[in-house]
Amino acid sequence: MDLNELKNCQLAIHELVEAQDYESAMPLIYSVLEEYPDDGATLHFLGYIWLMTGKEAFAYQMFRRALQEAPNNKAVWCSLGRACHEMGKYDQAMMAFMKSASIDPNYALAYSNSAATLIQMSDWDRAKQSCELAIENDPNDLNAYLNLAHCYLAKGEWEKGWIEWEKSLGSRFRKEWSYGNEKRWNGEKVDKLIIYGEQGLGDEIFYGTCINKAIEAVGKVYIDCDPKLEGLFKRSFPKAEVYGTRLIEQPEWLDGVQFDSRCSMGSLPRFFCKDARGFPNTPFLVADPDRRVMWKALFDTWRKNGKKVIGFTSHGGTKLTNQRGRQLSHDDLSPLFYQDAEFVCLDYKPTDKIEGVHYFPFATQSQDYDDTAALIAELDCVIGVNTTALHCAAGLGVKTICLVPKYHQWRYAQPSMPWYRTMQLVYQEDMTWEDTVRKAVERL
Repeated sequence: MDLNELKNCQLAIHELVEAQDYESAMPLIYSVLEEYPDDGATLHFLGYIWLMTGKEAFAYQMFRRALQEAPNNKAVWCSLGRACHEMGKYDQAMMAFMKSASIDPNYALAYSNSAATLIQMSDWDRAKQSCELAIENDPNDLNAYLNLAHCYLAKGEWEKGWIEWEKSLGSRFRKEWSYGNEKRWNGEKVDKLIIYGEQGLGDEIFYGTCINKAIEAVGKVYIDCDPKLEGLFKRSFPKAEVYGTRLIEQPEWLDGVQFDSRCSMGSLPRFFCKDARGFPNTPFLVADPDRRVMWKALFDTWRKNGKKVIGFTSHGGTKLTNQRGRQLSHDDLSPLFYQDAEFVCLDYKPTDKIEGVHYFPFATQSQDYDDTAALIAELDCVIGVNTTALHCAAGLGVKTICLVPKYHQWRYAQPSMPWYRTMQLVYQEDMTWEDTVRKAVERL
């Protein structure tokens, strides 16, 4: 392979990586490295594929190796920063991004990625500065608008935040759906509006707080949600037509149906939550009354001795949503278990089972979230790190105590939770989790 063939091969690898066809790219990468094992660009490609496929520790090592061959490559420094970010090494990530920006002060990606890391660190002011630099150098960077929205929303600057939030629709983290020729909804009166989920289960419940306001504003609302939420949403929003087909490309019910406008659930607050007074702040979910009867009968037998029935969560999130910061051990939860109460684990996938705690996997791991909601609705209180179960509890009007980690999302950055009247926030700050739980127990 001569140098001209090497160049053509790298162009082909680049196109395959851009198309996310990593399976086809890997044989080409190996063929290049067999003859040019020290080629920095090809080492970078290999690291990038590992990064995109969840092997960030391998990616980290490959980027470091690539930098030995190309120490002033801004893109490799930026990729190294992303690997550090995914591994939770935020300080190292920032050093890498700043090195990238020092090589090219106009490199928008370095600022955009540094903003994402600062968001993870809940450093809203510095994140805002990085977002503005990213947008200044690349006005088409949708992720920069998303992160800028986080900064405004964390500060309670709701109207500014929702404007930037809307600009991010269609980005990697805010997929936009289209059902036909309908336009994006701008809050006007229309005959038929389709509202669709765009993120995770907890996010659909979180933004679902605004659905009733949308129903009041238009003629007819259709909801395309996660299949797990179909039953719960049908009962909670009886004036809307609800279909649990968000994960299906061409559901049958769409045949012959035309909408005037579409709106993601995450975009609804833009119209209804422009200031603190606009948040619905009232319970809006309705659990299945028949399934509630079963849990009430069981829990009432426990309450005969004067005990409360408390649900808890001990872990949640993904690598992208501070999974490491949202994990509580048995020792962390010990101040809770000292209480004279019956405890129900609401974790979707419990780790080590705790003696004396009640587990009901047929409800918490059900593919129908109506099963989980009915269980939660009959609890006296729910406490734990933020998960779908906590959003559901607050949406049902159950007393909810959210343990907020030191590094947290924008929605937990205010002193109180404007979305849910019954959710209280207890911040970890610089305390241990055990001390944080002890502080939260005082509110039970």
